[in-house]
Amino acid sequence: MSITDEKFFRFSRHKTPPAPISNKKEMKKRISHRRYLPQPLSDTERDTLEKLIDHCNRRSGLHISLICNRPEPFTGHLTNVRNYLVFTGQAGDVHLEEKCGYYGEQIILAATAMGLGTCWIGGTYDKNSCLSHLSKGERLVCVAALGHSASTSSPHSPHRSTKSIRELSVNHEDAPAWFTEALAAVQLAPSSMNRQGVFFELLPNGPVRGTVTDSEAFSMVDLGIAKLHFELGANGGDWDWGSGGIFRRAIQEKSCGAIVRRTDPSGTEYLLIRHNGGHWSFPKGHVEAGESEEQTAYREILEETGLTTEIDSSFRQIVTYSPKNGVMKDVIFFLARPTGGTEHAQEEEIAQLGWFPYAEAVRIVTFTTDAEVLELAEELERKKGL
Repeated sequence: MSITDEKFFRFSRHKTPPAPISNKKEMKKRISHRRYLPQPLSDTERDTLEKLIDHCNRRSGLHISLICNRPEPFTGHLTNVRNYLVFTGQAGDVHLEEKCGYYGEQIILAATAMGLGTCWIGGTYDKNSCLSHLSKGERLVCVAALGHSASTSSPHSPHRSTKSIRELSVNHEDAPAWFTEALAAVQLAPSSMNRQGVFFELLPNGPVRGTVTDSEAFSMVDLGIAKLHFELGANGGDWDWGSGGIFRRAIQEKSCGAIVRRTDPSGTEYLLIRHNGGHWSFPKGHVEAGESEEQTAYREILEETGLTTEIDSSFRQIVTYSPKNGVMKDVIFFLARPTGGTEHAQEEEIAQLGWFPYAEAVRIVTFTTDAEVLELAEELERKKGL
């Protein structure tokens, strides 16, 4: 399995339900919240979560449900839990628990990106009150609380104690940097009773084996969560199910470009390009040998639009997505302003160029992540103008 067409994919706002993209930032922000405000989820929050849940269910064969305004299963150390995720699936699925952990953590991280609090729950809830959400032949695995947190804990608060990289792996001393970064992401993974009963072994020529080290309750849920964190930390790849499953890291690609902005007495506009494939985005392209990121961005803008520019590298945003199976691409976006040249579209790749005010540009761009980068660029320029 792989998240490359789910978590990292640049969702088209016109064709695919927009969902928050989980990454290292969300892994670092996520902590377990046990106290919640009575404030209900907004319609937008529910809709976004439901679309992501539906996507995960279709990919996995699971039956994950979002239950709202139903506090019945929770008492004791959990306060004001009114919304929760129920993780179920076919009882005969030998990878059911691992799938619940892997896909469930995707939803948990997406909720974190939305500013919601969450908490995985294995045993301290009334299971009988959740059985009505199961279909015939399904088994209840676990649940997760979700909502607006009442906790005073900062998202920057230190995580609970964790195993060291040495305890989580073997062959790490001379390992490539991506393997160490993936293990650091595993250190952030929640687990039942904070056991972290997982282990990752770097094999010759690059594959990684992931295994559980105990047979305690929810150990396979923990493995699924840890595999997702490892995959995110490694910047994408593909896992086999099961203890002992093999991870193959995705091929890594890199492009650079810029959000080109011009200002005159009539106002400010952003340059968008419509690719021959039909989507609207910003000028960008692959890094060539010997180029710096800024040099690539300058060259690509010139080739695609005919414009020379001044690159502002103080603004640097990364969009990560999968252009095809087995490949992960990082796109580095800077800010730029035009300084000269003759504007024209590169015939081989570009169908149309256009300058648009911010409100129109943010509506036109095809991918949610591009809109988010544009919003950050506009916010920065507004602050400069104060």
